[in-house]
Amino acid sequence: MTTLGEKATRQHTRDVNLRLVLRAIYELGAVSRADLARLTNLTRTTVSDVVAELIERGLVVETGPATGGGIGRTPILLSVAEWSRPVAAVSVNADAVEGALVSLRGAVGARIRQPLAGRTGMDALAVLREVLDSLTQAATQPLLGIGVTTPGLIDAGSGAVVRAVGLEWVDLPLGQMLHERYALPVKVVNDSQCLALAEHLFGEWRGVQNVVVLKIGKGVGAGIVLNGQLYAGEGFGAGEIGHLAFTADGPLCKCGNRGCLETILGTDALLAQAHAALADDPASALAQYAADLSLAHIADAAIAGDPAAQRIVANAAAATGAAVATIISLLSVRHVLITGRIAAFGAAFIDLVRREVAQRALPALVRDAEIRLAPVSTTAPLIGAAAPVLTGELGLIRLHQREETE
Repeated sequence: MTTLGEKATRQHTRDVNLRLVLRAIYELGAVSRADLARLTNLTRTTVSDVVAELIERGLVVETGPATGGGIGRTPILLSVAEWSRPVAAVSVNADAVEGALVSLRGAVGARIRQPLAGRTGMDALAVLREVLDSLTQAATQPLLGIGVTTPGLIDAGSGAVVRAVGLEWVDLPLGQMLHERYALPVKVVNDSQCLALAEHLFGEWRGVQNVVVLKIGKGVGAGIVLNGQLYAGEGFGAGEIGHLAFTADGPLCKCGNRGCLETILGTDALLAQAHAALADDPASALAQYAADLSLAHIADAAIAGDPAAQRIVANAAAATGAAVATIISLLSVRHVLITGRIAAFGAAFIDLVRREVAQRALPALVRDAEIRLAPVSTTAPLIGAAAPVLTGELGLIRLHQREETE
């Protein structure tokens, strides 16, 4: 007679084998059953049974016979069915809610974008639901799950938003609410953390084990990957550097404190500085952009030699450099990516940041540090939102996009 304990052990072993074989097929791209048995140290019978179940579930397909010479029966190659279980990925930012279906290999399908137009609280949540409703209706295959990235302190375990200042979400059980509405697994991740994960998995520093991504836009935050894993901290707030007070008597922040880095570096703060400079000097080069002033316009005016614009860029670089020096000094990381709307400030800005870091941190720590400036990829937030679902539901710890060939 089989006991419940034995059944549980068998089920656990079966699940482990399923994930092991699926991950091997996923990483190798195309592989035979015989090669899977050799690579996983499973018996050929076990591999055949597992593959049969994966094919039945639609996760794996036979792609045809292997090429090349050999004696005996030609093995049939197996591959992951890329769009068999897409993820409904959603990125929430200060301006809009954007969503897309993302394949098992990180390919991003058609996107949906709904402006927030200043909506916060439950109104912003309603926009998020509208986008997800559209994605679930557009899916032609069963969804693997839902991935959401949003600013704020996120309890990644429960998917609850502890606090998102700009969205006015406090103790919002977002993961639970979406799970109850759509009956799907849900992962909720901080927006800066998702960008760090996307950089680690797909970016220029793909595979680098320790990476920090500092996002500077309307808000300011850092995503941290340590030893190949996202680090959120005990209170889920690792990287919330935007609400670290840099000046005791600075502007009042939405969080209730004064002089937060966000009040110095955030897009609204930088544009306010530019408008104030323009008011003081109507002849400034910024005047030609007054109607629709942007960070790119400030950068153009600085390049043209406008003193006020140059001052804004220099002060922003000093604050950014102080933040990066703090990050490097605390974590001893060598790879820091600065991204977001601040990327419009360009090469002169990042040169000033590197100089500031060199003056503020221990030379031995910054000597080999790589500090890059790059705009946010249009797909990175969505890929970052999908990644925890892929890793959590299928055990695909390393995501690899298929190389495109001509």
